Amino acid sequence: MSTLRMTAFAAFGASLTVLLYTIHDIVTDVEETSDVVAEMHVSIAPPTAPMATPEPAPRGPMWVKHAIRSGESLGSILPRFNAPTHDVHQAALDLFDLSRIRVGRELSFLVTPGEDVPAEIRYPLDEDRTLVIHRTDDGWDASVDAIEYDVRIGERSLVVASTLWQAAIDAGLRPRDIASLAEVMKYDLDFNSEIKAGATARMVVEELHHDGALARLGAPLAVILTNNGKEYTAIRFKNDDGDERYYDRDGVSRRTAFLRSPLEFSRVTSGFNLKRYHPILKKPRPHYGTDFGAPVGTPIRAVGDGRIVHAGWNGGHGKYVKINHSAGPYKSSYSHLSRIAVKNGATVKQGEIIGYVGSTGMSTGPHLHYQFWKNGRIVDPMKVALPRGEQLSRGEMARFKVHRDALLTQLESVQGAPVPDALPDAEPPVEASLVADADEANDSSASD
Repeated sequence: MSTLRMTAFAAFGASLTVLLYTIHDIVTDVEETSDVVAEMHVSIAPPTAPMATPEPAPRGPMWVKHAIRSGESLGSILPRFNAPTHDVHQAALDLFDLSRIRVGRELSFLVTPGEDVPAEIRYPLDEDRTLVIHRTDDGWDASVDAIEYDVRIGERSLVVASTLWQAAIDAGLRPRDIASLAEVMKYDLDFNSEIKAGATARMVVEELHHDGALARLGAPLAVILTNNGKEYTAIRFKNDDGDERYYDRDGVSRRTAFLRSPLEFSRVTSGFNLKRYHPILKKPRPHYGTDFGAPVGTPIRAVGDGRIVHAGWNGGHGKYVKINHSAGPYKSSYSHLSRIAVKNGATVKQGEIIGYVGSTGMSTGPHLHYQFWKNGRIVDPMKVALPRGEQLSRGEMARFKVHRDALLTQLESVQGAPVPDALPDAEPPVEASLVADADEANDSSASD
């Protein structure tokens, strides 16, 4: 029995020894395999190298734009960009006075990294021209960049169904184009108050193309405007003096001694009325003039050449300007100004800015009260007959007739916009709150 047990134990020990050797061989093979794999991995892996830091791309000059805000001036803006105010202003002065920069426009600065002072400054003068001030070795120099247009001739037409502005939009015109039309007719019509529903206009006009596309319209070459049953014709023509002006069919200049309105664009809020109800005194009182509603600060133009006979405070009229005109027995006055831009005794030219709309004196809101005298008698400024313009000479008329007839023939081919079946009898509505004037009828200016 013991012999059998010893034999079994010996067999078990032998088997265990074989198993241990087998495990040892397997482990050895695995380690050797791992070493081979490691060696293979090491042999095929690329050598480790430090990552190179890329060089930053060099920055070139860049434009920095500054929108001009209310209350800012050239002297408050340029120092922020290390530009010398006096030098820049003087360099541009022959081309444009940069002290007159306008709120809402942009000054652009060409800034180069590593340089403190901008290389160039730009300011838009209008939609066609830009003032450019360059930094040079000797200081600063200025020039004007102008867009070069391909000028073609086109035609436009419109009919006023409700408002002039809507008619312009329907005809594909911009506000600036209507302003150009108003400029042509400014001696005959006030586009603020006298354009009636049903008015029509046909124009031969410059089309300004840039880079192959229509950029905008230029100046009208010929216009036929019909308003309230009356036809107005304007032909642009260069006279013997080299001046381009607008003339009627008979060669009489559309430019006269007086503008029809002292404001370029506004709204008539109260007309000449001898029985008008006074909004402050609450009783009937004559209204000897025309009120134009406009924002405070709107520029006011002298309607004609003349001499300033009053510039200052005048009772209920507030800040007040009066002009004795040189073209005959005429005077005009402007009331409720926020600021006066002329002095007593000064001479002014037609269209010159004499002040700005306000609400000084007896006034219920910002507006201009405009009065006009003829032969010492106050008259309705919107209805008074004014002197005609100059007639072309006989020598000029022969050339004018050829030019006129060619343009009128082209105008005849312009198809008018379709007239609506029904047109309102009233004037186009005014989207504005009424502004009442409160002038003192007993003031010396009203009986002058």
